[in-house]
Amino acid sequence: MTGSPVQFKLFQMMAGARVGGAELFFERLAIAFHQAGVPQQVCIKPHSARVARLSDAGLTVHRAGFSPLFGPFERLRFRQLARQAEADILLSWMNRATQLAPKGRFVHVARLGGYYNLKYYTDCDYLVANTQGIADYLIREGVPARKVHHQVNFVPDGAAVPPLPRPPETKDKIIIAALGRLHPNKGFDTLLAALGHCRDIHLLLAGTGPEQEALKQQADQLGLNNHISFLGWQDSPQAVIRAADIFICPSRHEPFGNVIAEAFACGRPVIATASQGAVEYINTCQTQTGMIVPVDDSPALAGAITELAQNPTLRAELAEAGYREWAAHFHPEHVVESWISYLNRVA
Repeated sequence: MTGSPVQFKLFQMMAGARVGGAELFFERLAIAFHQAGVPQQVCIKPHSARVARLSDAGLTVHRAGFSPLFGPFERLRFRQLARQAEADILLSWMNRATQLAPKGRFVHVARLGGYYNLKYYTDCDYLVANTQGIADYLIREGVPARKVHHQVNFVPDGAAVPPLPRPPETKDKIIIAALGRLHPNKGFDTLLAALGHCRDIHLLLAGTGPEQEALKQQADQLGLNNHISFLGWQDSPQAVIRAADIFICPSRHEPFGNVIAEAFACGRPVIATASQGAVEYINTCQTQTGMIVPVDDSPALAGAITELAQNPTLRAELAEAGYREWAAHFHPEHVVESWISYLNRVA
């Protein structure tokens, strides 16, 4: 996959939840590193499905609780594991793993996917931000620019992914899809409010989270039960996106927005609210790759959905532009090559 010779050994630490965007990308990157010949070992929480996926891919996987209550003991074990891996670089993901990362003769690189509290990152040698906005935030907060690196996520090509079967009741309807953790930050309540103003539209909503029951109640109150399919957690986001005609990202707060890159890779047009990641990855493209509406503006979102639903030519143009953007910037081969080149430099 990569043309750069690998000049380092890697130890990765991820203390994330069972599901989530950062956790999914960690898995993808770890497996891609392995396929590119990077000598590495990883340490994660004992989530059985993740352990199995990484182990089945050929990685050496260690399990840990990552409890701050046992910080000194955890750090001692992590130091031993990093030494065992002969690590030149320790790559930690998010706050918990970075907080518990040991000191050693390796270079400590932390990867940030949000506007995190930087008190956990003071001992890091380098910080990798997955958006330019986060990189700018780090520098504004006093991190020396030489320690900050911007590196986007990759997503696999979705063009050949089999779509989920379309619900029988959606015949002759435009299908829109949205997915993610059912949390207030994701703005799915705004999407449901917008859907109430649309005609002949069916929503596929994939994900689980604390807002699940509230969203179902909202759908019932708005009379939308026949216009929404609550799919729960789906292991293949791209299968959900491929089943739709339009992808919606209604987030109030979205530092990167993996789902937007997923939609680009699937060749689906995107409507997104003006959150940080969406603005960066739609508005800064050389050609229009999606439609942006204000955050929390359900009438504007409804208007964009209706406009795109009624304009198949525009849908096709946006889909083609988004796929070109994926191929140019979010293709796995390009991103993994860039990661390896960067880690070679700092090792």
